[in-house]
Amino acid sequence: MNTEVPRRALPGAARVATLWVLLSVVACGDSGKPGPADARPVAPRTAVRKAVQEDLTASTTTTSPTFSSYIATLPPVAETASVTQTLEATWDPSLQSLNYPPIYPQGWAIEYYAGGTKLATPTTPSEWATVSRVRALSSIPLDVEGVDGERQAIVAKSKAPRVSVRERYPLPSGVKGDGWDVFFDAAYTRFYNVHHHNNLNQMLCRELATGALCPGYPINLTQTSIRSTGRIDAASNKFWQPSVTDVPPFKLAWDCVDLTNDTRCAKPVVLSEIPAAHVKKPDAVNSDLKNNNYNDHIDPAVIGRKMYAIGFASDNRTFITCLDMATGTECPGKDLGLTRLGNANQSGLAAVGNLLYVVPGRGFDLDCYDSTTWNRCPGTWPQPVSSVSSSPVWAVPDANGDIQHICANNVCFKLDGSPPSLPPGFANEIQAHRVLGNLNEDVQNGGASSFGSKVAWAYGITAPASARSSKAMCWDMATDTKCGAGFPITVPVLYTTIFDPENPDCMWTNTDNGEINTWQISTGTKGCNIAGAARFSFKTPVSVPRLSCDPESRVYHYKSFTLTSPAPSTYTSATLTVRDSNGKTLPGWDKKTIDSATPVVDLSTLSTAETGLTPSFDVAVTGLGNATVEPASEIRVTTGAPPQLCWDLSSPPAAACPVGPKLASTTASPPRETDVTAKGSLTANATTRPFTDQTVRTSVATANFETCGARLRATVVSLSDGSPVAGAKVFLLDSEGNPVLDSSGQPVSAVSAADGTLEFPVWVADYMLKMSGTESYIPAYMNVTEGGSGTTSPVSGTVTSNTVTTTANQVSHVQIAVTTTQTPPTPPPAENDEAWFQGSGCTAAGGAQSALVVMLVLGGLAVLRRRRT
Repeated sequence: MNTEVPRRALPGAARVATLWVLLSVVACGDSGKPGPADARPVAPRTAVRKAVQEDLTASTTTTSPTFSSYIATLPPVAETASVTQTLEATWDPSLQSLNYPPIYPQGWAIEYYAGGTKLATPTTPSEWATVSRVRALSSIPLDVEGVDGERQAIVAKSKAPRVSVRERYPLPSGVKGDGWDVFFDAAYTRFYNVHHHNNLNQMLCRELATGALCPGYPINLTQTSIRSTGRIDAASNKFWQPSVTDVPPFKLAWDCVDLTNDTRCAKPVVLSEIPAAHVKKPDAVNSDLKNNNYNDHIDPAVIGRKMYAIGFASDNRTFITCLDMATGTECPGKDLGLTRLGNANQSGLAAVGNLLYVVPGRGFDLDCYDSTTWNRCPGTWPQPVSSVSSSPVWAVPDANGDIQHICANNVCFKLDGSPPSLPPGFANEIQAHRVLGNLNEDVQNGGASSFGSKVAWAYGITAPASARSSKAMCWDMATDTKCGAGFPITVPVLYTTIFDPENPDCMWTNTDNGEINTWQISTGTKGCNIAGAARFSFKTPVSVPRLSCDPESRVYHYKSFTLTSPAPSTYTSATLTVRDSNGKTLPGWDKKTIDSATPVVDLSTLSTAETGLTPSFDVAVTGLGNATVEPASEIRVTTGAPPQLCWDLSSPPAAACPVGPKLASTTASPPRETDVTAKGSLTANATTRPFTDQTVRTSVATANFETCGARLRATVVSLSDGSPVAGAKVFLLDSEGNPVLDSSGQPVSAVSAADGTLEFPVWVADYMLKMSGTESYIPAYMNVTEGGSGTTSPVSGTVTSNTVTTTANQVSHVQIAVTTTQTPPTPPPAENDEAWFQGSGCTAAGGAQSALVVMLVLGGLAVLRRRRT
């Protein structure tokens, strides 16, 4: 059989095909709905302006359609002046929302607005969602000295308040819990502690001078271990502690607290990829140990900006975990490769340089690993330790204050694992009185610490029963004797001994009764007297403001240090010592003389690579006549970046969902864009200069049927026998009974298929359905079966359903019963999507249009036939 189309027939067939397409467009086209060919093109995303030194810049990084990060940067100030500056950002809160505080220059104030209305600082998701503008402004003028190359040169003026600490700090009224140690803010105005073993797993903060609870505290944490503590990343001013989730799937984790805002961090918990062992002690007397797994992640140690801890994982694995505090993300750790799971009872971890010394629990050896390679340290490792008590692992200095030994409780080695060469007096004392906290022989609650040439630890007298007591010992390696005549000090239920970071003659203790005390080291008596102290510490995180969003850009280059108070006439001599971020004196920067005639020290050769991000400038003076003077300094630096405002905006898919009852498109919507605007200003010499507004265009989440759409279905059946009824027309109404209109302004309707079903794809909202009687059928009732309830009866031949509430990505349903009066019309083809009610490309009201198409095509064929004849 020859199926070849005659060659001379092709032109006519082609004309017919062309005519069919054109007529289909005329008959079925929706003039009010642009198709792909005439759709309005989406405006291209504006390119971020190249940074220009003289003007404001703004840029964005969009990681997904639902999340974008923004940064606005002021130009460096070219003149030498005392200036104030502002930075602000504005966005459409219906499309994007702020969920947590932005990052802005240290020492500036932040304001929140909803339109033109100033808001209190938001605390709840709904409050954050109303914010449409933030404004950061420098509350204290900044002294600038022009530009240094392309960077801002500043004079950072700061004070080092001499805080008199209290003798005792009982628990604040209404606060319960206890443990475990203490740590301090960079400005040395507050101290913190974390309550342990989930006994009110909270972080506390108190004012040094008054003991009052800091605003916003206690702050709840996920879980807290038996030796509950953490570390403050001074560069970002965030506190981190190793933790573990207490709900499946159990994961090792880290808690984060933003100490600048005194709230949990924007990302309050960072989860590890490592599943927790979920260790419990069912035979324990303590109900917390019996029912909780909080000891699965414990004993933090810090090297640079990385926190390491011991993690007990599933499959009997024990890790040294790693958290990069600079990024708030997990970094590669070390699987210790043990043949059995370690335990927190007698575990410990300590850092010396880049080396980590670890005992993974009672019954394990002391080992050492290089944190940069995870290779075992040079020397002789591992080394056996006491089977009774191997915790804590702590670094022990020599007479000069240099760390030379590592100890697992009272079993010590040189840093290469060779036998120790400790001062004999200390060696005898630590053997006689090993570290023991709160007289607990089973789980080590005690801590040990070192500062300079001194070490301190908690120990206990356990026998005879009449002599049971907790003690604190302090030993000076430089003299190989007790630090003061009053040692050992009796401290009931003692956990830890901590050296004060500012006063070398002060030690702190924390105890099981929740009370924290201070002790004068030179005498061993209660209370730290610093009235005659002549050491002032200017710490970079406090003394030099961070202008940019990145803490590592705080200082690009140091220039000079000037002691502006006390005045040279009030003291005999003064020296400056520079210590790195770990508190170690930098070579060549120990006790540099401060000239009384010109109290300036040149810092141009001070390497930021050696100082780290948070060095301190410590001044020691002799012959100071005024014990109440407030020390002050000026540090000249070149900053790494000028002032910046950084903020994150989320655009949940629901933000792009159409509002109100409408037909939905089940195809992908084109990208949607929104503008975010940054503004800035500079005030110098009483003149304010606004910078050019910068607008950043951002793609945001678009209307997506899966997240915004729903299917409203109806089934039309015969009242007499429940059989499906085809060809019945149903109209879509809003919840007020008004017709929902299509893009041409016509009421939306659908006709039931052979199986009696019809469907409206809609955006999530409340709807109603309506049917009126015809010659073929009369409505009997409507019953909402999904998305609502209730049966309605017809009025004057028309029935309207109760309200149907649609839910995203869900199906709502209405049952419709009718009485048929004659043979129903031929049903339309059943289809599985919305194509039928749209007339296979036309609207549901397009039956007449379809007939027009057929008539026009037949007419076209007749014309072609006449031409051939």
